[in-house]
Amino acid sequence: MCSSSSGSHLLKSPVTNHCGHTFCRPCLLWQKITTNSCPKCQNRLPSYQFIQHQPVTYTINEILQSLYRADQPTADTLDIPSESGIQTISLSDPNRLYSHIPIILFDFPILPSQKIRIPIYTLYSRAMMHVAVFFCKELQCLCLAISYKPKSTYTGHYGILAKITGVENKDDDTLIDIIGLDRFVTREIHRVAEDHSIADIELRVETVYSKEPKASNGSNSTTELANRVHAFITDLSCSPPSYSFCNAVQGLLGPIWLQSVQNIHGPLPSPNDPISLCWWAAIILPVANQDRCRLLEIDSLMDRLTLIVSWIHDLETQWDRCTTRVMTSIARAL
Repeated sequence: MCSSSSGSHLLKSPVTNHCGHTFCRPCLLWQKITTNSCPKCQNRLPSYQFIQHQPVTYTINEILQSLYRADQPTADTLDIPSESGIQTISLSDPNRLYSHIPIILFDFPILPSQKIRIPIYTLYSRAMMHVAVFFCKELQCLCLAISYKPKSTYTGHYGILAKITGVENKDDDTLIDIIGLDRFVTREIHRVAEDHSIADIELRVETVYSKEPKASNGSNSTTELANRVHAFITDLSCSPPSYSFCNAVQGLLGPIWLQSVQNIHGPLPSPNDPISLCWWAAIILPVANQDRCRLLEIDSLMDRLTLIVSWIHDLETQWDRCTTRVMTSIARAL
């Protein structure tokens, strides 16, 4: 039996601590976020990443699997029982409606593939985190449902399913690293508070992209739009850095800029992967949060890329105007 703080239940995906006590991997990850100590002996737990990637305890896992009937799934792929207090979500069943999911509300949207760090400073925030995490069956990891605060109704509102990738404990404070996975849409709101809501959600799992022919009305295809976005970012990386105006814009463009961006958000995706390229570009381009909110709520990949291309056009127009003004000012000064 797993006797973690989330409730006693049958062990599944067992991992053993340095102190010798064994728990379910999801329960131990949850314990790392909530108390950072072993439920049995109160010794400090290893890092979140270590627990996430730690192999299952072979002997215990073999014994557990031998207890299951031959026609049942293995212990690694079974859902977490309700007694553990950790709800399970499956990415392979995107049309399923998940009921009463706690959603953390931010003042800004989180996009797929975006990495951020959430600080947990207060007892209230820590208590909220206790109930907000749930388990992803396919990824075998803990996740959070995150959305931004809408201006009007919460029903039909979009948010992001985010994977917890790391936890750092500093005295009484906790820093949680996450990365956006897939979108969800709220279907029914049960409760709304200042920083969270309880709602029924439906996942919007992005399907694998397949090339589309050019539209019959002569508009750009998804491939052409992706190439346009990729070419714009590549051109920025090939531009000479700005050294002539002031230190605030030094190195704004050029290969150093692209390297810095990729160190944070990962490599620039290929135009052959327009889904990843779409979200990557939306993360790094200097646009308003309301524009990113609008993008998050668009289901069509072509429509999302069309919106990003419109951002690029606006940025190019703004930069052309700024360049013209600077050159005019220099000419007048001379």
